[in-house]
Amino acid sequence: MTALSKLASALGSSMLSSPPAWNTVFKLIFLLFALLNIKSIPLTWHFRFYRSLYFHLLRRKRVLPGRSDLFSPITTSSRSPLYESDLNMHKSNSTYFSDLDIARTHLVCHLIKKSLSIRRKSGKQLYVALAGVSALFRREIKPFEKYEVVTRLLCWDTKWVFVASHFTALKRGPDGKRKIFATCISKYVFKQGRVTIPPEEVFRESGLLPDRPIGARELTPSASGATSPRDDELVEISGKAIATAEAVGGSDGDALMRDLDRSLTQKGEGDEYWTWERIEAERKRGCEIAKYMIGLDLLDNELRDGTEEGLVHIGNWF
Repeated sequence: MTALSKLASALGSSMLSSPPAWNTVFKLIFLLFALLNIKSIPLTWHFRFYRSLYFHLLRRKRVLPGRSDLFSPITTSSRSPLYESDLNMHKSNSTYFSDLDIARTHLVCHLIKKSLSIRRKSGKQLYVALAGVSALFRREIKPFEKYEVVTRLLCWDTKWVFVASHFTALKRGPDGKRKIFATCISKYVFKQGRVTIPPEEVFRESGLLPDRPIGARELTPSASGATSPRDDELVEISGKAIATAEAVGGSDGDALMRDLDRSLTQKGEGDEYWTWERIEAERKRGCEIAKYMIGLDLLDNELRDGTEEGLVHIGNWF
């Protein structure tokens, strides 16, 4: 008999001969509750966040992404503990955002780790700031149900970087698709001190973008500070046509996505498939979706001055 089995036998005999004290029972219940809700106890979020930094910037710092990884997703998995459940006994809407923090950190650190290293060595620290999140809740996540967060780069313009995230079930349905619990879009900006760094500069520095062809039109900001996808007309570069947002919308957009997805499964394609023209077409397609989030900036104008009739002021703790 091993020492561990002897100890277990002794503990069992002791508990049978003399029932545990109430304080011991409460401690065991508290310990069990903490283990079941370990994701929600203090400092767990910080551990998950710094673990993602360590994983990509230290442990896998030599694993650098290429152009074929630019729009590819990173998948993280998690469970919804009981402490995250609301009165309806499903994952509370507010808790989705803490999972998004971790998923986006994994994606961004993986994509721009080379640029972060280059700028840090030159004494110029690159800072990535979250500027907004919008979420659409589709289906409930039950307590202790396991799910995945599939996160990928959607698009960028002269200032903003847009990231799409999907909370999905692990198993696929009879139609081959996975159930989507929530769909989210996040807006980032690259900063160096108080200076905004164009995303294209960071991505090219990270080896994710090829050189811009001679004669290609530079991105131009719109009135809202973002690139207007409809401003760019069809441009001929070296005999190739760059698809505009209109050209990759609707049925043409579906065909393009099937082409892009098929390329990921073809061996020998890799970075060679992702030419500047193809990347630009996919970026503009994503901008057609992201422009609706940019339109939400007008909500700032909906703030009332607080003197309206019938306005109720609630106390600090209610």
